[in-house]
Amino acid sequence: MLSAALQRHPSIRLLVPLVVGIVAGWYLHVPDLPGLWLSFIVSWVAFLAAYLLSKRFTWLFGWVLNICLVCWGYILTSWQLAQTDFIFSDQREAYMAVVKEAPQEKPRTFLLPSDILTPEGQSHRFLLYVAKDSTSSRLNRGDTLFIQAKLQAPNNDAMTDGFDYVGYLKRKGVTGTAYVAAGRWQLRGHNDHVGWIGRLQDYRTMVLGRYQQLGFAGDSYAVLSALTTGVKEDLSDELRETYSVAGVSHVLALSGLHIGLIYGFLLLFFMPLWRRVSWFKPFSLCLVIAILWAFAIFTGLSTSVIRSAIMFSIHAIASFREEKPASLHVLALTAFGMLLFRPLWLFDVSFQLSFVAVASIMILQPKLSSLLPEPSLWVAKKMKDILTVSIAAQIGTAPLVILYFHRFSTHFLLSNLLVLPLITLIMYGAVAMMLTTPLPALQQWVANGLDGLINALNGLLHQLTRLPMASIDNLWTNALEVMLFYCCIYLFLRYLNLRTASRAIGALSGIWLLVSCHLLFTIIRL
Repeated sequence: MLSAALQRHPSIRLLVPLVVGIVAGWYLHVPDLPGLWLSFIVSWVAFLAAYLLSKRFTWLFGWVLNICLVCWGYILTSWQLAQTDFIFSDQREAYMAVVKEAPQEKPRTFLLPSDILTPEGQSHRFLLYVAKDSTSSRLNRGDTLFIQAKLQAPNNDAMTDGFDYVGYLKRKGVTGTAYVAAGRWQLRGHNDHVGWIGRLQDYRTMVLGRYQQLGFAGDSYAVLSALTTGVKEDLSDELRETYSVAGVSHVLALSGLHIGLIYGFLLLFFMPLWRRVSWFKPFSLCLVIAILWAFAIFTGLSTSVIRSAIMFSIHAIASFREEKPASLHVLALTAFGMLLFRPLWLFDVSFQLSFVAVASIMILQPKLSSLLPEPSLWVAKKMKDILTVSIAAQIGTAPLVILYFHRFSTHFLLSNLLVLPLITLIMYGAVAMMLTTPLPALQQWVANGLDGLINALNGLLHQLTRLPMASIDNLWTNALEVMLFYCCIYLFLRYLNLRTASRAIGALSGIWLLVSCHLLFTIIRL
């Protein structure tokens, strides 16, 4: 089964050795840039030599390619980690800092993601916490500051839930943090050039301002901002907890659901034109891809949005061919390209959940659907699709959710069945609201209806969290148990494909090993 899958999806054979190299680079990082460059050059020379000899020695190219992918994964990961290497001083010193993002207001400070310029001419990203006063409130993106502060390496000492704060900052390319007291900084200049990404971010701020002008406030404004712009800073802790307990936190994180709705809306708009003017199809598909990527940049280029934008772009391009590419092949190819560009994404929780959820849906949903009778009514078919997709995604992501968030939502089927239609209406309602901007009266009418839908969604989820046993909390697992769980899924799928006694024993043995390891680690923790 595994060899057949690798034959059907060759991109998986490229992805696996790259992942091995990235994991090795993360845990065995050596900050030696000259050595990394030399290794990179040597690996490329070996790859080219193997390619030239591949006609005579067919086996040689495959082995060398796998070794090179492992090396490239290690080299790229080590190189990115080297960007955060810094020699910290125990004393307060003077630095020049350039504010790279809009300040975020905290209870006592303003958070300024900034580039610190060292005397050696190097630039490192730091999170500056500037004391709140009348002057710091006027700081903005593009300001150049002269600061006196003690730069500190991040640590996990204050983390009580096992969250790896150090690793999180490294994956974001952040070297450390610093507190800048009042009177310990001076404004030295401002650069108005923000680039096209900065301009799209400014447009996002304008859109959020328009939401407030239309009367959105509180939780409805926070949910609308998260669903349409990717801004989640206004979500209250209570609202986040409600969505988490209900098992629908994924709808607040922009992903394939949201990109898919936009893609479907654009196709629905352009398809009538294709049937009348055939030459318009290539132009419109290019426009669709451009809109998807503009939305991805507009919302901040999160890993799940990038994954969705790449896959839907490939799907749009493939529509010109009669033979469609295998979905799992496209998914693995997308992961391969993203990890080549930024290997540290592999350790990002949203990256893992996004790809695992989609892979689970592709692999498990057809098998789950075949177990249920095919309904005759259109509504019943859609309900069946939502249920099987939700179960497949939950099976795939549950181990990771328990690993990172220590929770399992028991009412996820009911929540998704009720929430997904509402989310669809809200997304399309938000598009209609923005399209009616030239007609203020009509836009306000649409905004009022949209506000009612969002409040209904929040109220519904609040009621679902009050049901008995809405979630099981304080679940603890580890990476080994998670890997064993996925091994059990693989062994079970092998059994379903060919129901033999040996495969049944293999599946049961995997379950026995998983349960034994869980009991062992539970005893050790006690």
